[in-house]
Amino acid sequence: MNTEEKILAKALEMFNERGIEYVGLRELAGILGIRVSNITYYFATKDDLVNRISLELSAANEAVLRAEREPGLHTFLDTMRIIFNNHMRYRCIALSLVHILDQNEVISERFKKTQLARRNFLTTSLSILADGGWVAFPDPADRDALASMIALLARFWIPDSRFTVHKLQPPEQIRYYLHLLVALFNPFLTSKGKKETRKFIDEISGPSDKK
Repeated sequence: MNTEEKILAKALEMFNERGIEYVGLRELAGILGIRVSNITYYFATKDDLVNRISLELSAANEAVLRAEREPGLHTFLDTMRIIFNNHMRYRCIALSLVHILDQNEVISERFKKTQLARRNFLTTSLSILADGGWVAFPDPADRDALASMIALLARFWIPDSRFTVHKLQPPEQIRYYLHLLVALFNPFLTSKGKKETRKFIDEISGPSDKK
């Protein structure tokens, strides 16, 4: 890795371990064995460094959402699985989200646009799933309510995991919240949808789940 990549990698590691608020550029430079000026050459401020990490997370998620895949409930759930893995890799963003949005105007403005785009993705995806016969919404408002619940789960599962499943390893934590995601669908699943969710659950289940 070049110097810029080393800075990003170590910053992400330290932010994930300690929280963005509790790691300064001077401490980061000390761990890397370089001068602070070596960091500010690439990232003028800590906010610029955090913004770059936030952009990497957004790009990783965007790549998943833009990928051409067969429509279906299994595909939707698998897309969310990959996004949850991205969340875990960049978990410092979710853990320090309120602080970041208060302190970093650039990220705050982008976050608003991203949340709107993600909400549109969810409502469109749920409509496609309903049209394809995987789910059924007796009341049109049910689709929007489900989209809101999925959005909340996706946005806050990382902070919740620090209290609810903190003793589990990251892959087990992800499985736990994917099971919750499937549970949100349960009231609306058709027989076709139930078959897809069973297949998905079987694929993500670990050894302890299969006992």
